[in-house]
Amino acid sequence: MDLLSAILDEAGWKNDLLTRDAIHESWGFQFPCQKSGGFHIITQGSCYARFLGKQLELKKGDILFISKGLTHELLSDPEAKVVEIQRFYEKVEHQTKDSLPVTTFVSVRYEIPEKPQHPFFLELPDHILMRAEDIAAHHSLNTATTMISQELESGFGSDLILQRLTDILLYYVIRHWLEKHPHATPGWVMAFRDNHVILALQSMHKNPSADWTLESLAKNIGISRASLANKFKEVLNIPPMEYLTRIRMDKARDFFMKQDITLEEAALAVGYSSAFAFSKAYKRLFGVSPAREWKKAG
Repeated sequence: MDLLSAILDEAGWKNDLLTRDAIHESWGFQFPCQKSGGFHIITQGSCYARFLGKQLELKKGDILFISKGLTHELLSDPEAKVVEIQRFYEKVEHQTKDSLPVTTFVSVRYEIPEKPQHPFFLELPDHILMRAEDIAAHHSLNTATTMISQELESGFGSDLILQRLTDILLYYVIRHWLEKHPHATPGWVMAFRDNHVILALQSMHKNPSADWTLESLAKNIGISRASLANKFKEVLNIPPMEYLTRIRMDKARDFFMKQDITLEEAALAVGYSSAFAFSKAYKRLFGVSPAREWKKAG
């Protein structure tokens, strides 16, 4: 699994298909997203997005991704009355359909779990706007949006298929943004441009319970211990083994919260010899024991 896939998969974001219908009249909806993010994909017509004092016109083929924590509005026109998104289906049910739809769009909400999120997400902008004309005809983004449009136009589109397709779209939107926005300052965006750092990160994410050492990790990707340590310091400002510890802690927490297992079993599953060794490492890193913190989270 590549690094971006691993980060998105481990984030545990759960999507919820909010809307997928055509709107024939003037409309406006507010999307409260204090603890969530989401997509709006315009498959027909046009509309406006409003947030943070900005107003953006969205046209057919445009994709707007709200990273998280940003309440925003979609409107048919700047003067449209805005209501809560919960009233969407009420609006659709009572509209007249004598004319062609003003807009057809898909909106997907991503619920962000109440757990520490990967620092990569902190480097994403509050929104990513992909204009249809900026997406190459052969790009996978076009394939995904075309499949979404076809699923909607079929008349019996599957919510499950649409949810899977929007997950794929999420990956491609973020990857496209990474490709188009190189960073010259240390951070996770820069990490995606260093082949050695990427290989090391992917190795740790793929098998976090392995008996990794700085030497074995460096040997695995074909560079020296010193080079690997220096690269991590320059790019991420974190030692490789500290990052490995954080991955293990996150995985252990997920095991413990989602399965009927003990702290000892969770610790063993991520490469620690005992719950004591795990708890000691956890407290050294976060300043609190996992038993105390996870009890609160549960």
